[in-house]
Amino acid sequence: MKFFARILTLGLVIMPALAYSHGAPRLQVLETITINADSATVWDTIKNFDSLHKWHPAIKSTDAQGGNEAGATRTLTLESGATVEEVLKKFDADKMTVMYAITKISAAGEVDDDGHPHEVPAVPVSKYKSWLSVKAIDGGSQVSWKGKFFRAYHGKHTPPVELNDKTAKNAISGIYKSGLESLKAQLEK
Repeated sequence: MKFFARILTLGLVIMPALAYSHGAPRLQVLETITINADSATVWDTIKNFDSLHKWHPAIKSTDAQGGNEAGATRTLTLESGATVEEVLKKFDADKMTVMYAITKISAAGEVDDDGHPHEVPAVPVSKYKSWLSVKAIDGGSQVSWKGKFFRAYHGKHTPPVELNDKTAKNAISGIYKSGLESLKAQLEK
């Protein structure tokens, strides 16, 4: 009985520490759009890792190396002047899918975090991976853009509004929606 009591006591002591150490949840955003154009045309427009600036209105320029091979890199310069560095993880022409990850995001400012400055990245996310794909559907194509990521804040306090889960999800959703709407407008002219 004493052994059981010790195990129970130990469990009660450890459980709060385990709960506290859990951290932020992984977030996900999925946006899709239907485009009145054949899938080959849509894929030709989005497939090149160095061409995001040609169809996404928030991207001023793309500086890329490595083509469409896994390991290729690109630096996106946003209209704001901020930069986002990414690496191509997978490119599948047959499935019309690309997968990439963010490796670095420039700062857009700072916020106060319980008396300490905390950098706010231009895109308020971390450990970001994304999939962009095209599939043929009746009457055209469907483009899906999915991202999995964490918020940019990893501190021990309640995240500042600029770095919380809602801000991260809204930022990615807005990026995806504006890009997909622009792509649709370009291809349906």
